[in-house]
Amino acid sequence: MKKYLEKQAVFNSTLRVFAFFSKRSFFNGLTQFLTTRSAKLNLVLNKPKPVSQLNELAQSWQAMMPPDGQEYFKIKDTSEDTAYTEIHLHCPLRGTGNVEACYKLMNYDRQLMNAVGGQLIVLESQSNSGKNYCRLAIREKQKDASDLVPAHKK
Repeated sequence: MKKYLEKQAVFNSTLRVFAFFSKRSFFNGLTQFLTTRSAKLNLVLNKPKPVSQLNELAQSWQAMMPPDGQEYFKIKDTSEDTAYTEIHLHCPLRGTGNVEACYKLMNYDRQLMNAVGGQLIVLESQSNSGKNYCRLAIREKQKDASDLVPAHKK
């Protein structure tokens, strides 16, 4: 079962279903529930350990993504306190302009990072950036992130 659930095709299908709900405010509670429960399932299946180093946080995020789709989840750069990552898969929200739906959908990734000691901020979303990837920032949970402006607040 674990091998089936970890496939990129299953991830993509789940993403499409969750995106459907995230675009509709009527389903806000359901979207929150689904993304949180899916993240918890990922954590149970992958059993990641809390980490304290920035590069380990980024690598943990990447490792919790589907093994057969690792090329879509890239660690691009690391500064003193921030790892910059990108998601290069085709998001069902691409070009919709609905960055709030993206924020709701990315609760999944935020939950994963929180469990291993990090925080994740979407800096650029496919939903409104015109790009074919999303740009994320990862920091240690206890570090201030007020200088990082989330895409849904721009």
